[in-house]
Parts: sequence; structure tokens; C-alpha cells
Amino acid sequence: MSKDKPETTTASADQGRGGELAKERAQLEEAGKNWTARLVADLIGLSPLTVKRMARKGTLPAVKVGRGWEFPPPKVRAWYAGEPWAVSPTSRPPVKKKP
Repeated sequence: MSKDKPETTTASADQGRGGELAKERAQLEEAGKNWTARLVADLIGLSPLTVKRMARKGTLPAVKVGRGWEFPPPKVRAWYAGEPWAVSPTSRPPVKKKP
């Protein structure tokens, strides 16, 4: 193995998976469906685990569905652009404490 040998990776090979994920994001958004953590992670350049942690902390707009997370595309795009996004109301009203 020679150190002088150039790397054989190409830009198209590096973007191959990202291109597929971008198409999947567009299809889901067009269909009105939420994105998965994997799709959001690809968009913002983080790992899916980090995206799920951010969702759990409330720093990234997300909806808890069963044991997983789903991400509404309009809110994720607003968050990514630095625009304000509204937090979705919880399914149960907050419990009021008796005085």
C-alpha cells in the first residue's frame, strides 16, 4: 500500500445514501407523513441516537408514537432554519394541584 495513491471515493458515492434519504424525505413530506429519526439525522448531520435524545429533551420538534419518535417536516424545517416552532399540546391536560 502506497501513501501516494489517491483515494478512490467520488462525490457521487459519498452522496449516494444521502440522495436516497433526501428522496424518501420528499416522498413522505408530499404524502403528509412524518419523518423518522434516521431521515432527520441525515438532514442535520447528526446520529439518529442524538436526534432521539434532542426530541426527548424537547430541543427538536417531535411526536412520541409508541416507543419511537416521529418528526413533522414543517416543524423540523422551521427549527433547522432557526425560525420559531410551536410545541404541540400534550394529549392529556396538565394536572392541577389542589391548594
